Amino acid sequence: MSRPTKDRVICPGYIPVCFRAGADEPLLNIPADELEALRLCDLEELPQGEAAERMNISRGTLQRLLYSAHRKLAFALCFRKSFNVAGESGYGIPDRCIGKKCRFCGLKNYKQHSAGERIMRIAVTCENNQVFQHFGHTPEFAVFDIEDGKIKDMRIESTGESGHGALAGLLSGNNIDLLICGGIGGGAQMALAEAGIELIGGASGNVTDVVNAYLDGTLKVNAAFQCNHHHHGENHKCGEHGCGEHKCH
Repeated sequence: MSRPTKDRVICPGYIPVCFRAGADEPLLNIPADELEALRLCDLEELPQGEAAERMNISRGTLQRLLYSAHRKLAFALCFRKSFNVAGESGYGIPDRCIGKKCRFCGLKNYKQHSAGERIMRIAVTCENNQVFQHFGHTPEFAVFDIEDGKIKDMRIESTGESGHGALAGLLSGNNIDLLICGGIGGGAQMALAEAGIELIGGASGNVTDVVNAYLDGTLKVNAAFQCNHHHHGENHKCGEHGCGEHKCH
């Protein structure tokens, strides 16, 4: 008789998302337990023994999850295949991550309503309702609350006198899950990653249209969105690098 299967404990912050290389590409599925193994070992850099304990699985099972996830990701990236992540349910999802808050969620990036549902929060660099093209100098953020894949609420938050270094903290303090912007430098990208905020750069257009395009999977962005302001000429605008478009998400 086979042993009973243990509930696999995963991070409660995952939202199913699809990365498409082409509209008609078949999807490789990376289930939530494989993504959790990647997060704990590759992102949080935990020893495999500790990662397995947090997931309530054996070390051998963790290694099999890692092998499967690494192989799928390598195949998708090398051969431009589409893949779906965290698309399965049925795991043991706790109220918060076991141990200290993880950089990915810790539930700090989600508002909890009395009914228990999660709301995603997206910020977009903004000026006159258009995506502002230089993250470090954006005068304001358009902040969107997303529920059931749709915009529930939108407001404008001024950045005040905040510079490059303080903006990641400002976003984190507003419980932002995802930033959409035009151009952004490498240092700011690292600060956002440390704050657990996802990033999509190279966007342009009306902020509401951009968020709706992200939600329905049709957002197109400039793939060369990183700014190096030390080498900009006087007339250079971040995000205008003349490269081809990249389709999200």
